[in-house]
Amino acid sequence: MADARTTFHEVLSEIETLATSNAAVHFGRWTVEYLTRREIFFQFSGNRSHAGGDAMGHRFDGTRETLTALPSDLLVPAIADFAKNAITAFYIGASTSVTAIAREAVDCSVRAPEVLRVDITVDDEDLFAGTRSLTRLAFVGLSANEGWSPLVPCADVLTTSDMIHPFWCHGRQVARARLPQIRI
Repeated sequence: MADARTTFHEVLSEIETLATSNAAVHFGRWTVEYLTRREIFFQFSGNRSHAGGDAMGHRFDGTRETLTALPSDLLVPAIADFAKNAITAFYIGASTSVTAIAREAVDCSVRAPEVLRVDITVDDEDLFAGTRSLTRLAFVGLSANEGWSPLVPCADVLTTSDMIHPFWCHGRQVARARLPQIRI
């Protein structure tokens, strides 16, 4: 897998394709959660199948304690701000919620992390192939003045370079559980 920043842009493109494409070749499900350093939490989810697609989004403002429904076409603009972080790292720890990941980063002396978590499952175009592609990643964004480097104590939960991990993955091929059955 490429470095964290490059992978983030690849994943952003993949989500945009799933969320906005009308092409019949893109089938899958996706969830995106983004916790900003301004205490704003975005959550988007959707799916695309033979029957079409649907998606929804929400924005929770922690300082004002407001929840707002968002149209799915705001997904890409909402998470594009994550790219403004000076450092983009993969999260490689055991937590799976954005708040727990942020807490772990803060415990490693990171003052104001941003966390972006994505889950994408894309079905193989050939329903009889029996595979699907799975992307499950968490990115941690840091500002330039954080002073973090791969050599500090966070090295067991953050990395900026290539990542091989049993849980966190990008484009991992997995066997589909329920194959269509053909009755003769």
